[in-house]
Amino acid sequence: MAQKNTVKKDPKALLREKKLKKQRRKTIMKSALAIILVLLMVGMALAPVFGESYTANDTYRGDGHYIVSDAQIKLAISSSTAEPDVKFHDFIDFMMNTVEGNYYKDVNKQTLIEGAYKGIFSTLDPYSTYFTPKEYANFNTSIQGEFSGIGASITEGKNGYVEVVSPIKGTPADRAGLQPGDWIVEIDGIDASGFTTEKAVSMIRGPKGTPVKLTIRRAGINELLYFTIVRDTIIIKSVNFEVLEGGIGYIELTEFSSKTNSEFSAAMAHMVNQNIKKVIVDVRNNPGGLLDTAIYVSDFFIPSGKEIVIIDYKGTNDRTYRASTAKSPVDVVVLTNGGSASASEIFAGSVQQTGNGIVIGEKTFGKGTVQNLMPLTNGGAVKLTVAEYLLTGNYKVDTVGIIPDIEVAAPARLTDAIVASLAPMVPSKGMLTLNIYAAQQRLNLLGYSITADGQNGPETRAIVSEFQRRMGLYVSGALNEATMKAIEAELKTSAAKTFDPQLERAIVYMKTGK
Repeated sequence: MAQKNTVKKDPKALLREKKLKKQRRKTIMKSALAIILVLLMVGMALAPVFGESYTANDTYRGDGHYIVSDAQIKLAISSSTAEPDVKFHDFIDFMMNTVEGNYYKDVNKQTLIEGAYKGIFSTLDPYSTYFTPKEYANFNTSIQGEFSGIGASITEGKNGYVEVVSPIKGTPADRAGLQPGDWIVEIDGIDASGFTTEKAVSMIRGPKGTPVKLTIRRAGINELLYFTIVRDTIIIKSVNFEVLEGGIGYIELTEFSSKTNSEFSAAMAHMVNQNIKKVIVDVRNNPGGLLDTAIYVSDFFIPSGKEIVIIDYKGTNDRTYRASTAKSPVDVVVLTNGGSASASEIFAGSVQQTGNGIVIGEKTFGKGTVQNLMPLTNGGAVKLTVAEYLLTGNYKVDTVGIIPDIEVAAPARLTDAIVASLAPMVPSKGMLTLNIYAAQQRLNLLGYSITADGQNGPETRAIVSEFQRRMGLYVSGALNEATMKAIEAELKTSAAKTFDPQLERAIVYMKTGK
């Protein structure tokens, strides 16, 4: 029997061959992942056409912000059937290989892919984002039923931290003293720099009755503020109303939701039945809501046929909404502040820009864009900015806001947390640097424009003189013991006050016309 000849391969050659086969398998896997990525993005684009339709709305996200969407506009979606760009695949392969081959820790491929999705939208604007399946499930929980949280609308700020748009009246965030414009720098001791809105929301929300610790940076206060807020079930009442002294109607709108139309109609019916001719509508700290509802409420105060808002889409699908009913026989003033956003700005701005009422208070937030929500085949979703809205005369709201006809600043709201964060002031110790600094902090909270730097310079002496004059003290400009005690007493008095200078100014306007 002939002996079969065999050739024994070099061990190094065998090792190289195994490595080559492994590399080929990796390349095939990466190419497949890249194709899945492309198919997923195509599925995302087709979702508005083949998926569920959405009414025009600014959907409430609980501790997050709102989404505006408009189902009456059909977006032009092009889905190419051509082969995906080979160079695109090669680049994805290169990036994945680079990370897997060089990163010092093991990496999860799905995490890398979802990071790529989020990266696409992070280059656009603060309101466009990709929801992972888990984030989208949480999102649906927020908009479909009750949720447990602190009751603050937030968004991604321009300084790298999540920013409070507004606390919702009567919620834990409101009771704790969070304010529009507050920057959340830590959540439960974790640095929140670079957090997306979704990540911040996921950490702030939690079971009812559990605490969350927030570290806040607030404009005009040098020190960080520390809040421990106990989560609760958030239930929002949309409309509150009453008749003030002097026969002036007052209607507060906390959101523009699906129930607001009937509640606001009932409030206006009450005013008409009471023969009320002057109405103040308060949308301070109202972060938005349904676009249709903003139009509905605006319709009460704008003559039929007049333009309320234009939805300006990319291309030729622009849509103009006009008032469709007769104007109510009342004069109107709208109260706003930095927490009035989105649908609130449509309402306040349409009343102002059409000349049918005035706005009193502070400049609004400045969110004038429209987002569509697109469910994806992987269980996640995309929220994409598809338009912006303009008011009469092509007034641009986005990043600008509504500028009040009469600007009235609200005094800093004092809470136990804020007072506790102030530097100690010991009047018996005289004009020590720490006492000067502590007095400057307190004067700032009392509404005086003063820098807290611990220096007894000309600015400080002038402000102290002004305070002494108002309090009936001997005017010397010196921060003596009597003055420091008066500052401390005034701070405690102010913390207990319910005086509302913006509402008071609106009442004066209604009575005098100026």
